[in-house]
Amino acid sequence: MDALDLNPDKYRLVRALRPFSYSVALVTCGLGVVLAYQQGNGHWLRALFVILAGFLLQAACNLANDHADIVLWRKHPGELSEQVVRQIQLNFSLAGVFAFIACLMGLWLVKEVGWPLLLLGVFGVIGGYFYTGEPLSYKQRGWGVPAVFLFTGVLMVSGAYYAVGGVWNDEVIWISIPVSLLASALILSNEIRDYLDDISHNIRTLTVRIGLTNAKWFYTVLLLAVFPLSFFLYWLGELSNPFYILLSLPFVVQPLKLLSNHSGDAEMVRLPPLTGRFFMVFGLGFIFSC
Repeated sequence: MDALDLNPDKYRLVRALRPFSYSVALVTCGLGVVLAYQQGNGHWLRALFVILAGFLLQAACNLANDHADIVLWRKHPGELSEQVVRQIQLNFSLAGVFAFIACLMGLWLVKEVGWPLLLLGVFGVIGGYFYTGEPLSYKQRGWGVPAVFLFTGVLMVSGAYYAVGGVWNDEVIWISIPVSLLASALILSNEIRDYLDDISHNIRTLTVRIGLTNAKWFYTVLLLAVFPLSFFLYWLGELSNPFYILLSLPFVVQPLKLLSNHSGDAEMVRLPPLTGRFFMVFGLGFIFSC
């Protein structure tokens, strides 16, 4: 494929930051913070640092996510390719700055809470890097969706709880599962949108490996499973009032309706932001349900 057929606009700073994805950082870190306060372990300054560091790490991951595309653009020399490569490199450098600031905040939290938080943080940073970084590159190997479930979902919620409260609680892992599934659904919505481009450039995402139809079914299961799982958590006594999450039901309709479009249809570009909107509404309702 000629480089001019690729979309250079996706690398512009505002688009590369992927604003719709910040619902993940807000909900996962926010859930951990709220759970810590409910257990009587809240600390406002640690909570503030956790939220800010979560947003910075989300921004860093988003900006670094396109770095592997440099190889594609360098195969097609020209002025446009050079401009795009420079923009990708600039975004990657900015990602490093954001990650560095977040790490400084993390080190302060380690000083406040203890060295086990450092191990948790290092594990998370390494995991985030290898989403597109070699030699693992989860995205290329089709591991992106489960990796996001673990690192951006379970680890973010549990880590936020630990950083704010100063204690570890295994129950938080189970409570984090519904929002972790939606974090995976959000990355899967990106894969579904980019299916044809990924095939053209031999990017072996999970969607490419299992096929578009199966990916759409998997996406549907991820979105809908959060409702029965939430009520199951209520039955176990982990949630106090799960009916707040029902307010998000109308917001799940539009992304599911988009799945009837064919791959490559212009409407499919709306799938990630609509998924992010549902994640935000559901996540806030889930937090109020705790």
